[in-house]
Amino acid sequence: MNPSNIGISTTLILFPWVGIAPPYHFVENISGVADWILPALIIISGTFLNLKFTKKIPLIVGWVTAFAFQAVFRSVLFGTPLLPPLLPMTGVAFILFTFYMVSDPATTPHKKFDQFLFGVAVAVAYGFLLMFHVVFGLFFSLAIVCSLRGIRHYIINWRAGRELEFSTIETATALTRSATSAALNRLE
Repeated sequence: MNPSNIGISTTLILFPWVGIAPPYHFVENISGVADWILPALIIISGTFLNLKFTKKIPLIVGWVTAFAFQAVFRSVLFGTPLLPPLLPMTGVAFILFTFYMVSDPATTPHKKFDQFLFGVAVAVAYGFLLMFHVVFGLFFSLAIVCSLRGIRHYIINWRAGRELEFSTIETATALTRSATSAALNRLE
């Protein structure tokens, strides 16, 4: 689980009167060229960090691509204009979420294809949550996908442990049989 995201999601569920800073919070008092420079700096630094250190660019590509696709899908499905579902992608909150929250290196997959699928899954979960009018969908979609991933890992490890347990029992049984038949052979 992404610790920052689970903290935010838990707070939003347990304390519904708590709100989050509106998306324009980061840029409401700047104008002109600075409106472009701040998001550009965040994108440049986020791209550099995720390319050079965390290696999570496939996850980001999956997330952003699937986010755009789910926006188009919802627009076509419900016959609504295309621009509103795409508009969150232009905000600083989305950019921060993309480069620093969804791509958390400790809680996301390591293999490139798995990273891509993880990003797609978060975007799909976001789309479903929006179809049911769930607010703060970015945080809840990431929490849902991280939870499902954790459950999947638990089940895989549990099954592997059970298989190991059974193979150990089978090995012990085979060793006992062979020791028994060796002892019987010596008695004859």
